[in-house]
Amino acid sequence: MIAVDGFAAGGFPMDEPVEPDFDDVGPLAVSTDLFDLDGDGHYETAVRRTEAGITVATDVDGDGVTDKFTAFGRDGQYRTWEIFREANGIGRGEMTESGEL
Repeated sequence: MIAVDGFAAGGFPMDEPVEPDFDDVGPLAVSTDLFDLDGDGHYETAVRRTEAGITVATDVDGDGVTDKFTAFGRDGQYRTWEIFREANGIGRGEMTESGEL
């Protein structure tokens, strides 16, 4: 199970339209795929596809919380953040990579 600030990726609807907050655009399709890349029986990676591009969230240390987040835009740009937890439990992201594919 992957969580970002307390929201688990397993709780996201799969392939359901999401209504945006503005009226001039129709529904956006969102799909989420979960992967167990290390074969331990727990999903640690979530890949979401939207109209804007693709995001990949990974729980690197197996604690159930996203540690690495990468966004790939349709324009070929990407950015990667490492997520750190402060002593009070609040997450903080630090961009570690960016570029163009």
